[in-house]
Amino acid sequence: MTEPMPGGLFAQGRTAKLYTYGADRVLKVFRKQFPHSFAEQEFRASRFAWAAGLPVPKAVELMEWDGKPAISYERIPGGSLLRRLMARPWQAGRLGSRMAELQTAVNRIEAGPGSALPSLREGLKARIQTAPLLSEAEKQAVLHRLEQLPDGGQLCHGDFHPGNVLIKADGEVIIDWMTASAGHPAADAARTLLVLRTAVVPDDYSRLAALLIGAIRSVLLRRYTQTYFRLSGLTAEDLEPWLLPLAAARLHEDPSPEEKLALVKLVQRLIDESHPIEASLIRL
Repeated sequence: MTEPMPGGLFAQGRTAKLYTYGADRVLKVFRKQFPHSFAEQEFRASRFAWAAGLPVPKAVELMEWDGKPAISYERIPGGSLLRRLMARPWQAGRLGSRMAELQTAVNRIEAGPGSALPSLREGLKARIQTAPLLSEAEKQAVLHRLEQLPDGGQLCHGDFHPGNVLIKADGEVIIDWMTASAGHPAADAARTLLVLRTAVVPDDYSRLAALLIGAIRSVLLRRYTQTYFRLSGLTAEDLEPWLLPLAAARLHEDPSPEEKLALVKLVQRLIDESHPIEASLIRL
């Protein structure tokens, strides 16, 4: 059977481009700087999450296209939760609660050795060791604190935010499983809060748009946090210790210059154990 040709480009991000692919699929083609192991990890994680009954697009085939790794997925009609937030800001509270419901469903899934998922802790270690803008002494201090945190064997998405949730007519779908791992749920939720709280509004946005985004973010985070704590049984005290290694590891991902500066300052404050924990990132 002849494989379909990729159609038009309809979305792209830091790691990949998405093309229409036949009548009912999309093709995610990874950028050339990303090795095949990245696509292989996402394919395995997506298949694991789908088999566990989570709302994810079915990963159909791991392949190569034009010399680059690619995955074909079933096509999911609908836009992202982020787009819905911007179009209907009055729904921020409800959407924040729904995000928490989806993430707790993910974090309830056991991801033992049979899952073939990488260790969250080991992934953080690797990214911290290569994080830019931190001194060797700072990296060692972060790694020491990471060693004191609890292990876990639950499924963690690793990059759960409104852009990675699609809304369709009959529910939501969680996408982009490249960073999925086995670890502690508190780390997964803390990562979501860290990303949402430190994300910077682009300079080309008007002041009014920036104020609107700030208000939406505040409502979204409040409802997300309240609902996640209620459903998971975790508390702010469970999430707070993960902020230091997560902030250091995020520097490895090459965020915007403004976010890099904020993350470095956060890491340096949290290394100083005499400084109060950055509870404002967790408690709203």
